[in-house]
Amino acid sequence: MRRQELAPAGISGCRPTVVWNARPMRQSALPEDSAQQPLASATAAISDRPASQAKPVSLPVGTRARRLQRRILLRDRSLEGLYWLFDQFLGRPLVNLYRIAAMIRLVGAQARRDCSVSVRRQVWDQVRLILFHGAKPWIYYVLELYRDGGMAEAGAYMMRNEVKHGLFKALNRIDPDAKDRAQKLGDKLEVSRWCAENDIAHPHPIMLVEGGQISWPGGSRADLDRDLFVKRRRGRGAYSSASYWRTGPFEYRDEENRPVTLEQITEGLQRRSERSERERLMVMPLLHNHPAIADLADVTLITFRLITCLDEELRPVLTNAYLRSMTKLEPNWDVGWIEEYGAPIDLETGALDRITGDKPPCLSGWFDHHPVTGSTVTGRIVPCWPELAALAVKAHSIVPERVMIGWDMAITPDGPALLEGNSFLDLVFPQRVFRQPVGQMRLGQLLDFHLDRLEAKLNEPGWRYP
Repeated sequence: MRRQELAPAGISGCRPTVVWNARPMRQSALPEDSAQQPLASATAAISDRPASQAKPVSLPVGTRARRLQRRILLRDRSLEGLYWLFDQFLGRPLVNLYRIAAMIRLVGAQARRDCSVSVRRQVWDQVRLILFHGAKPWIYYVLELYRDGGMAEAGAYMMRNEVKHGLFKALNRIDPDAKDRAQKLGDKLEVSRWCAENDIAHPHPIMLVEGGQISWPGGSRADLDRDLFVKRRRGRGAYSSASYWRTGPFEYRDEENRPVTLEQITEGLQRRSERSERERLMVMPLLHNHPAIADLADVTLITFRLITCLDEELRPVLTNAYLRSMTKLEPNWDVGWIEEYGAPIDLETGALDRITGDKPPCLSGWFDHHPVTGSTVTGRIVPCWPELAALAVKAHSIVPERVMIGWDMAITPDGPALLEGNSFLDLVFPQRVFRQPVGQMRLGQLLDFHLDRLEAKLNEPGWRYP
C-alpha cells in the first residue's frame, strides 16, 4: 500500500496551533462509568484540581529535572561515575553539536520553506538546546521549537537524557526498600506471571527458547497451531520480533510471505538463542485488532500508550494516553523516516484527536485521517476505553515502587490486554502528540512533586544514589 498524499486538515503552513488550542485534549480524567470505580475515582481526581492550586515552582520542571540529574552525577565518585560525568558534560554535547549539520541537511531547507525559519536561527536554537537543555538536535523539530515562542518553553520539556540516564532511576529508589520489593518490568516472563496472579489480560507465552533449549511455561506444542508472535524475553518494543500467520495445521507464512512449518520456526529460534545470551525468545499468541480500529493498520497490532504516575498520595493515576500506529512494522507502507504515528486520546470521552508522525521531516504535519490508510482518526472513539484506562491504573497498583510507567496495551476482539510496561519511557513523542510540554500537563505537576521528594533525599548527607 502506498502512502496517500493527504493535506493536514485545518493547517496552514507550520502554524496550526490555533486549531489545536481551540479544542484542547483532556489529559487527566477517566469516565465516571469506569469498569473499576475505585480506580476511576483515583484518576478522576486529577482533572478536578484547578491549575491555580498547583504548587508554584521557581524553575520549569524540565530545567529542574536536569539540574537534579547533574547533582546526582556529581555525587557518584566511582569510576563509572567519572565516565558518566565525561559523557554528560563533554562527550554528549560535542557529539550533538556535530550532528547539527546533518540535521540541517535533512530538514533545514524544508523548515525554512514551510515554516519561514531561517537556517541561521535553526542552527543557533539547536546550539542553545544542546548546551542548556541536554537535548539532541532532532528534538528541535519534533517538538516544533521553531514556532514563535517555542524556545522560551524549552525548560518545561522533559528530554530523553534525564529519563534514561539517572534521574528516573533515583526517583524509583527514593524509598530505600523499593529495590528489594520491585516487580520486574523488563522480564516479560515475570510480567506474564504477575499478570496471571492479578487477573490482568495479557498474551501469555506458550514456548520459551533459551540457549537452544525449548521449555513450555504456559502451554504445549498443540497450542502453537495458531497465529504466532516471537519476541525477546527481555527488552522493550518490537526489536527482533517476528510474526507468523497460520495457513494450515502447524503451517504458516512469515512476514515475507514465505511458507514455513512449525519445525522450521523452532529450529530457527534455537539457532538464534544459541548465538547470544540476549536471544532468549518467547513464542506467544499473535493478537489481532478490535474491529473498530482494524482499518488503522494493515498487518500490525495497533497499540495504546497509557502513562500513569503516582499522585501526591502515592496512588497511581492516569495522566495521558495516545494511540500508536507502528509504521516501521508495516512491510508495504512507504513513509520514509517515520517509525510511528500517534494520536492523543481524550481521557474523559476516549475520543481521538489529530494524528502526527515521530520524525523531524514531519515538522507541523497533523492529520484528521490516517496518512496511509486514509481512515478517519479525529473524533473516533477508542473501543473499550473505560476498561483500558482502568487496566493501566490496576497494573501500576501492582508495581507502586515506580513513580511513572508507560504501558503499551492492545484492544483485541476479546477486549483490552496489557503488552508491557516501561518505567523509563521516552517523553519526547508524547509531548509532540499532545503538542504541549510536560511542564504544562498534570503529569508535570506530579513529577514536580516527586522531584521535591528526591531533592529532600539529595539534601540528606547519608543518602546514597542507588
